[in-house]
Amino acid sequence: MRNAVKIGGLIATTDNAAAIGEKPQDIVSASDKLTAYFTARVTFLEQLAANALPTHIILANFSGDAAWSHYVAGIQQVFEEAGLICPQIDGSTESNMPTLQSALAVTMLGEPQKRTSYLYEHLRWYTYGLPLVGNEVLAQPEDVAQLQAIYHAWKEEIVQQVWPVGSKGLQAEFNRLFGELQVECVLNIEKSAGPCTVILLGIHPAKEQLAQKIFSKNFKKLCKTT
Repeated sequence: MRNAVKIGGLIATTDNAAAIGEKPQDIVSASDKLTAYFTARVTFLEQLAANALPTHIILANFSGDAAWSHYVAGIQQVFEEAGLICPQIDGSTESNMPTLQSALAVTMLGEPQKRTSYLYEHLRWYTYGLPLVGNEVLAQPEDVAQLQAIYHAWKEEIVQQVWPVGSKGLQAEFNRLFGELQVECVLNIEKSAGPCTVILLGIHPAKEQLAQKIFSKNFKKLCKTT
């Protein structure tokens, strides 16, 4: 598993955001709904990476009571895009101490799904989306890996493995996936991908043509070198 923890029979994934939101001292100005959407999106993609689907959601809200409903709406948007019913959202709000900057954390508990298993080296690997961070994410939404396409391809097993790329960038994920094997990529492999704006997709050779029809933009094949 990637950034996931097994707890009994469930898979736990989590992500957080700070200094992004609607408070005057936030570093990045964005709606609370959008901030929660991208935070939940990362957490959801980590579930797919662990071959699980969320059944429980826990929201930690440090931005005050007024932000709660907007955060919930952002989380629900993730599931709407995927075509899923959003699990119940529980959690708590820091309402005793007013904070100067926005902050939240989203944790999902999911159930493992039965899927065909392949060794990573038997799959063809692609990048989907562009590495974006901060205000770039808001300015270039069309270059963010689209959740609906990812989930559809994962559900139909056109994509065998989802591997989100976050703030450490592509090179860090290449190291985790491929070890000493060198990989050539047309994207900037050192740049942060922020809230998983780039996804690595492992695809069986027999499914490549189907995948190319689904991911028509910012879909680039990796080349492994010795």
